[in-house]
Amino acid sequence: MSSKKSMIAIALLLAISILALLFVSGNIHMESEQKDALKITFLKVGKADAIIAQTQEKTMVIDAGEEDDGEEVVSFLTNQGIFKVDVLIITHYDQDHVGGADTLVESLDVAQVFLPDYEGSHTEYLDFMTSLDEKKIKPQFLTEPIEFQFGDTMVKVELPLSYEIPDSTVEVDNNFSLITTLTHGDNKFLLSGDAEKKRIREWISSGSADTCDLLKVPHHGIYNTALEELLGVVSPKYAVICSSEKNPAQTQTLELLKRYHVQIFQTKDENVTVISNGNHIEISQKLTR
Repeated sequence: MSSKKSMIAIALLLAISILALLFVSGNIHMESEQKDALKITFLKVGKADAIIAQTQEKTMVIDAGEEDDGEEVVSFLTNQGIFKVDVLIITHYDQDHVGGADTLVESLDVAQVFLPDYEGSHTEYLDFMTSLDEKKIKPQFLTEPIEFQFGDTMVKVELPLSYEIPDSTVEVDNNFSLITTLTHGDNKFLLSGDAEKKRIREWISSGSADTCDLLKVPHHGIYNTALEELLGVVSPKYAVICSSEKNPAQTQTLELLKRYHVQIFQTKDENVTVISNGNHIEISQKLTR
């Protein structure tokens, strides 16, 4: 074979090899995106939190709304053929966060439960604890921050510095809120429970605060003076507010978010669905009229 023909043959082989490599790489990338997708749904359950995070194989529920919302959370999952919750996190024991948790535990197989380490004072909390006992589920009461892998998502759950109740304080549950961060590839989601100004400032001072792509605005969009400090630190592109027509986010909070150029979604309109492929985020919401 002449040297010219040899060079042509080598060039063809090289081109074929490159094309094959690109094809395989492209397929792997596509399969990886499909396999690694993280879906987060903020359910329309009024002025209450019910958040569901899903991978291809795992399901996590963060708060379960009020008592009557438990059935809606269960229906949302079972309609997709999901009968097991791998992780349940209750951020604090107010009725609009723990209320539907007993229905969830009674209706589905719940594998692991993470809770703040204090005793609630509402009937809904007692019902939830009874349901855990009856199903022989031993919850983990958090006394230190935890991190765990959820599919390809890293989950970090942070707790307040103290669960001690000051003598002068009647309502403490909000500032006992667990703060959960989901990191999926390049995307980060900050779920802040009902943290009020004391808890927000405490979390910022802890040094763990970082920028995020999406913020679940604390306490249903009720304004407090620490919100601007929070936005200045985490700089979200998107904000989700768990609200209702009767109790929408306060105007001062909405104006603050707009001033920081944050795109706002409220569950008073409909479920908010977030899909992350590790690089990009898509948010959809079918508005009701």
